[in-house]
Amino acid sequence: MKKILAGQAILILCCAVYLVWWYRGYRPGMSVNRLGGLNGVLLRITVGLGIAGLVLSLWRIEAKRAFVLSPGLIAAAGIAAYFALLLLTRYAFGRIVTTELLLIVGWTTLENSVLSRLYAAEALSGRGFAFLGAVIGAAFVLSMVLYVAYYRMEAMKAFYAAMIPLLTEAAAMAVLCGTVVLHG
Repeated sequence: MKKILAGQAILILCCAVYLVWWYRGYRPGMSVNRLGGLNGVLLRITVGLGIAGLVLSLWRIEAKRAFVLSPGLIAAAGIAAYFALLLLTRYAFGRIVTTELLLIVGWTTLENSVLSRLYAAEALSGRGFAFLGAVIGAAFVLSMVLYVAYYRMEAMKAFYAAMIPLLTEAAAMAVLCGTVVLHG
């Protein structure tokens, strides 16, 4: 359990470093090398934190009751959702496909897996599971709305709007950690 919570904490830190990288590299009107110098270091730190957080968040736990959804089903649903959203956002909304879609769907899939596993380990009650599912769902919906709207916004508004999913996803993971700690 501690490793899963550590993974979530590392992913929160990952979001913070990603925000700094975004702020430094994507500010409208600025010409900056996003992959070199300090920005390159920040991006490498972001990737390292992301991988470490992912591995720890998926750490094996002892299931004391049945999973709400099996990890395999959650992964399959995540893959299907990615391709469905790729087609929907591209063809229904004219949105060019970027890495952010993979990150949004991947994060949501990961968090649903974490929730199901925490429930199976009795670290969450049914009400806690439902509450956190709603928090993660809200973060996902907001992220998708901003993903679709990004290229339709004025540059400075889009720049700041692109930060919101990182903030809401970090907040959702913080709420998850807090809920588990309070339940335990």
